[in-house]
Amino acid sequence: MVYFKVILFLSLIFSHIQSYANEMDSSCLTLIANNQCLNALEVCRVDAGQGDPKAQTALGMLLSGITHGDFRKNYKQSFYWVKQAAEQGYSKAQLAIAEMYMNGIVVPMNAKKAKVWYEKAAAEDNLDGINGLARLYRYGTGVRKDYEKAFQYYQQAALEGHTRSQVGLGLSYRDAKGVKKNMVKAYAWLLIAAEKIDKQRLQAIEKRYKDERENLDQTMPQCKYLSRLDQMSETMAIGYAKKMLLDLKQRMSIKQINKAKKLALEIKKERAFTRSVF
Repeated sequence: MVYFKVILFLSLIFSHIQSYANEMDSSCLTLIANNQCLNALEVCRVDAGQGDPKAQTALGMLLSGITHGDFRKNYKQSFYWVKQAAEQGYSKAQLAIAEMYMNGIVVPMNAKKAKVWYEKAAAEDNLDGINGLARLYRYGTGVRKDYEKAFQYYQQAALEGHTRSQVGLGLSYRDAKGVKKNMVKAYAWLLIAAEKIDKQRLQAIEKRYKDERENLDQTMPQCKYLSRLDQMSETMAIGYAKKMLLDLKQRMSIKQINKAKKLALEIKKERAFTRSVF
């Protein structure tokens, strides 16, 4: 369970740069992906100064997210720029503010303030914002623990294809948190998440991440990982779902497993999930 909590929070602060890159043809985001961190700072700063919320968010994330080299982080400016975007109603910036408050590095940890910003993002149909609310209520962070509310939020985002919420929903059914215990439904939802990447591809992705970490040039500023953290957290959630399936197989009959597999197929056919970061 501790491992699962870690996975759920791995998307903190920087997990949506990849989504930004998909939404806009921005040279500052291209520079981030190419690890030209200092150049990206300057280009993002120009666009941010003109009021572009996506550039403001990217700039804020760079200011607190560039690692290594002799770069000095600026948490105050990081929060300032992301908040500028969030106050324009940009849901990804609202989510980033919420997660800054949850992480407690850029600003002091404050789960109650995080909840406000998760709610703003969720109101814009941001699935990560909905998932954030689910986590708050499941673990009682900044709110009174409420498994039923957590289940409702997980279900809302899971039905729209949100992987971490699908895992959360499966565990809710497994642990009878906010819903009646149902191992078949637990297996079905975990399977839906787990099958988004096959075993061989998952191993290849994990090996690539490991190799990149081991060969990282720590003398140079590093920021390209900011363009892939959403994918990385997705990969870890899928890997966790696969592990949970192995555990459930030891606790379920062949008949139950087959029933769960059939249910998973029915859900996927009905919902036609399209959300993917790969």
